Amino acid sequence: MSDFRFDVETIRKNCEEFFELYDITRDEIYEMCILKKIHTRAVATNCTRISTAMGLGEYDCDMAWVIGELHDFVRFGQAIRTGGLNDTRLFNHARLGARILFTHGLINDIIPDYDKICEEDRTVMEKAVFHHSDLCLPVDLSDRELLFCKIIREADQLDIFRTIVESGWRINYFCEKEELLKGYISDDIAKAFFDHTMADYSKRVTAADYHMAHIALCFGLESESAKKTCHRTGIPASDDGHRVCHQISFIMLQSSLIKTGIVTA
Repeated sequence: MSDFRFDVETIRKNCEEFFELYDITRDEIYEMCILKKIHTRAVATNCTRISTAMGLGEYDCDMAWVIGELHDFVRFGQAIRTGGLNDTRLFNHARLGARILFTHGLINDIIPDYDKICEEDRTVMEKAVFHHSDLCLPVDLSDRELLFCKIIREADQLDIFRTIVESGWRINYFCEKEELLKGYISDDIAKAFFDHTMADYSKRVTAADYHMAHIALCFGLESESAKKTCHRTGIPASDDGHRVCHQISFIMLQSSLIKTGIVTA
């Protein structure tokens, strides 16, 4: 580790100035950008809480916070360019964000004296942003890379739960609750649920799939700090989460069977 120290206040200011560039948008796109600003701040805060609970030092806690600030940088442009926040085969926000920040050099406008950070930690930050939305992390990560990848993933997942609770169905799924509950869950998403694993986002088909895939993120939480925060947010985790999530999925799967005529109401 180098003697470098993150200038947190300057980084916060630089990030805020970047986010403010997108205040020119209006209507639903504007709401999405506001949602992402709030989400970014919350994820950065979660990163600090998780890393602090792990007993990491000040430098590492600050770096975890910075990764939280950086993780969704490309989301604002994605909302304007595509009209939504859903990744596709051609648009992966985590990979594109890492490329813009670290390959094309935007990171130098965000972190003062970025080149003074040791090479190991520059790589750690880049990989944490690049992999933060992966279903499974690569097996060839170093211990330090793996640590920060897990921190940002859990911090992100926790705030997705908050967003579900606070932001409403239409913002998250482009439909109302009643419409979502009338839908069906595809086989791949249902299987992930019953296997107690996170769902592959690329397999989502219906609005119900999107909702259930979000809730299934609770199966990926590992740290005790994240699990406790998950409970406080209103989304279940651990054994109790498995039971409640089974109840939710059973109700929605039953709705699917009724809709397709396999069973009668």
